[in-house]
Formats: sequence, structure tokens, C-alpha cells
Amino acid sequence: MARKPSERGHRGKEKAHPLNIIPMMNLMIILIPVLLLTASFVQLSLINVDVPKITCPTCREQGEDVQPPLNLSIAVHEQGFTIGTAVRLLPGPEGPGGPTVPKTAEGEYDYATLTRILVEIKNEFPHESTVLISVAEEIPYQTVIHVMDASREKDGRILFAKPVLSVLS
Repeated sequence: MARKPSERGHRGKEKAHPLNIIPMMNLMIILIPVLLLTASFVQLSLINVDVPKITCPTCREQGEDVQPPLNLSIAVHEQGFTIGTAVRLLPGPEGPGGPTVPKTAEGEYDYATLTRILVEIKNEFPHESTVLISVAEEIPYQTVIHVMDASREKDGRILFAKPVLSVLS
């Protein structure tokens, strides 16, 4: 028996229901703020450090009036701080050969005395702004940061704003 063309092949097929994406949208609405909040918990801070500069050896021959650099350096080692310039090493309380600023009786570095000596040097050489900080490999990173902070400023007065780092071998 012949059937109507509209009934052929449509028997038993159900109509497609629309896709329910509301649960997926709810999940995205929750996940996006959570991901944004957890992504910014790490904060980095930077300390600008300069690379040692090579000076022109012929500047004086060309007639330029160049004041010789101080070349202030602070060596950080297990015994304390040794402060030196291009001309000499500053003696410590133990005399020559010892650190300029030894560790305290408790075995801690004496940053206050280091800053006091650097203030005296800055008073003598107000044009200087660079300090070379030489650090032994076994010195903790936090100690290096404290030395840079001690040499940078005292009571709002800028001392040596351009630290240059090197590693003692």
C-alpha cells in the first residue's frame, strides 16, 4: 500500500531538543574569577644594578678635567665588611688585615656601622654615586640586599644610588 510522501522515513524519529549549556556557563563564570585571583599572588620587586663601566684612559691626555674616581668598594665575607677605595683599604678595629666592619658579638652583620662609615665617605666625596659590592659565594642573598639598602640611603639622604655587584672567588 502506498503511503503519503510526508509520512515516509519520519516514523520513530524524535525531534532534537536544544542543547542545555547553562551548567557549562555557570562553571566558566566561577572558574574565570578564581583563576584571575590566584594568578596575581606572586609579586616581584626589582633592584637596578649597573654593570662596571670601562673608562677612557686617554681622557686626561685630551685635556679634559676629570676628577679621579673614588672606586668605593664593599667586600662582604664571613668576617664582616671590608671597605676600600682606589687608594687604600679602610682599617677596622682589629687593625689592618681585618674587616673594616666586623660582625657583632651575636654573629650578625653590623649594617648600622656600615651606613655610618658610608655617610662619612659621602660627606668627603659628595659627587660619588657608585659603590662596588663584592660578595663571596657563600653569602646569603638577603645579606646582599641589606648591604645594598645600607649603602643606598640614610634618613632620606641618598648615599650611593648606583650599586655594582661582583662575586668574590
